[in-house]
Amino acid sequence: MRKYTTVSTVLALGACLLLGGLAPGATAVAAPDAIKVLGAPTPPSSVPDLDAPGPARTVEFPPDGKVRSSPAQVKIQAPQYTRIVRVDPWCSGMSCPVSIAPDGSSASFSIQGSNWIWSRPWKVDVVATDDAPMAGGRFTGTLTFEGVTVNWTVNITQGTPGAFGGYVSNVPGGGGARVRFVDPDLNAAAAGFKDKDIITSVDGQPVTSASSLNAVLAGKRAGTVASVGITRNGTQMTLQYTIDE
Repeated sequence: MRKYTTVSTVLALGACLLLGGLAPGATAVAAPDAIKVLGAPTPPSSVPDLDAPGPARTVEFPPDGKVRSSPAQVKIQAPQYTRIVRVDPWCSGMSCPVSIAPDGSSASFSIQGSNWIWSRPWKVDVVATDDAPMAGGRFTGTLTFEGVTVNWTVNITQGTPGAFGGYVSNVPGGGGARVRFVDPDLNAAAAGFKDKDIITSVDGQPVTSASSLNAVLAGKRAGTVASVGITRNGTQMTLQYTIDE
């Protein structure tokens, strides 16, 4: 929402009332002492599809066109397996600070103006997290405003099981998966895997053989990033690996 100008979305009522009217395109409103909080948020009309990994999608909360006479606070909870990356309350000409949790699980913003109209959508950009279930599914978050909580929903698409971008063999005694070949055109090569590396873990999960590596990667979505523990020439190290298909 934007404080009133010729093309604004949040009207600065005080000055307009003193002038005895509103600029063209604005909607006449009651005097400030007669203003009452009206309406409540409604859920978004569309459900975005999120890929994991994938780009952010925007969820829009439609305005109600009602007049508010005092500052307001909006709280947003992200659906499970998603992360809020941006919130746009459409403020202009007044302070509307936005706060997003470090992990993106929640966000809030304050509308620090008086006598304003909610006339533009609030926009929330959200992405699916790498740990989204392989099967995908529909997940629900919340938005709370003026004591009313409404749900908003996203659809996370089905994922593609991951695989190692090369060939591995068993290390005797359950010691891991030994790299035998890395496809130079795949992500495994870009991550820095080399012939004779021994893979011992993926995101903290132990790898004891070639089959256990395949099982761990197949349970993760291709395209997501994993921390892979390896031993190279007797030295332990960790590679950041964008998992191949």
